[in-house]
Amino acid sequence: MTPVRESTWLRIVRGEAKRPVERLAGAGLWALSAAYGATLRLHLAAYRCGLARRTRLPALVISVGNLTLGGTGKTAAAMAVARWLWEEGKRVALLSRGYRGRGERRALVVSEGFGPLATVEAAGDEAYLVAQKLPNVHVLVGKDRRVTGRLAVDRLGANAVVLDDGFQYQRLERDTDIVLVDALSPFGYDLLVPRGLLREPPEHLCRAHAVWLTHSDLVRKADVEAVRARVESLAPQARIWECVHAPMRLHRLDATGEEAPETLRGRRVCALSSLGNPEAFERTLARLGANLVGAARFPDHHVYRPDDLLRVAEEEAAEAEWVVTTEKDAVRLPRQGLPGPIWALEVELTGRPQGTSLREEMACLLLARSGV
Repeated sequence: MTPVRESTWLRIVRGEAKRPVERLAGAGLWALSAAYGATLRLHLAAYRCGLARRTRLPALVISVGNLTLGGTGKTAAAMAVARWLWEEGKRVALLSRGYRGRGERRALVVSEGFGPLATVEAAGDEAYLVAQKLPNVHVLVGKDRRVTGRLAVDRLGANAVVLDDGFQYQRLERDTDIVLVDALSPFGYDLLVPRGLLREPPEHLCRAHAVWLTHSDLVRKADVEAVRARVESLAPQARIWECVHAPMRLHRLDATGEEAPETLRGRRVCALSSLGNPEAFERTLARLGANLVGAARFPDHHVYRPDDLLRVAEEEAAEAEWVVTTEKDAVRLPRQGLPGPIWALEVELTGRPQGTSLREEMACLLLARSGV
């Protein structure tokens, strides 16, 4: 399985760089990581010392974030929290930065609780997907989430706010911080970006009220236990929940109708994705019994062009019966002129079998927080 693109930067991060120029670039990344770390410490110190102040919204605010660059499953987790709050009777708004969407630099209402009002190009793929799948939830995008938060509360009447990718966003006060740690790649090679994948050092987990171990079904039990033990040492006060991204259904992009995930068993499949961690998606397909004969990996949030799909059809998917992609990728793929059938796998965040459900976990978490 050959990726369509594998960046030089990722090879350096993984320690796979062999050419002299790549090793020289790696030395430069060390220096940039040191500078980033110093800036981060000053930024957080300003809030600790009161030099910078956070905005408090007159609403319940729950942040869903992570320590690393992409790949932990934040979108599914944020949707699960928003859905639970709505089922509990809250008027819910989800605030997203709208990464790579045209609305990122301004406050844009993607949904007023009736489905998408903006295009995927304006909203960004994650916010558009939330608006599409959770039509009862208000969705807003914008880099300044103090502005979108006030808009959600004052204009749309929200009394519960989900801050998507909010762990590093210090400008907005939150009641609960949920941090996702991917069991497949939990601590980003223990190096800060750009030399590693960490946005913050692991010890900053001490700020988390809950740590959710995602993709915990895709690694050995001993590996999950090792990650859990390290999290417990870093964040002894946090609730820890092992969860999975459970496959729910398949839908074909150029047609109506659905298929059960088990339909993949025995089929020759090409995995098409542009994710921070494509390995999780590919392992999920393999666990469903798919015969993975190709894997087309693009950079995270990639804007697909027609020639991208033609190349996938001719190369990575040449031996495949089906091309299967993610829901996040599906909203960026055209519905017309596809080189062949492409299916999207829908997933939902759930607890591991024999573990607590998301409903139980959220109820316990907020009960614990209300006693603080």
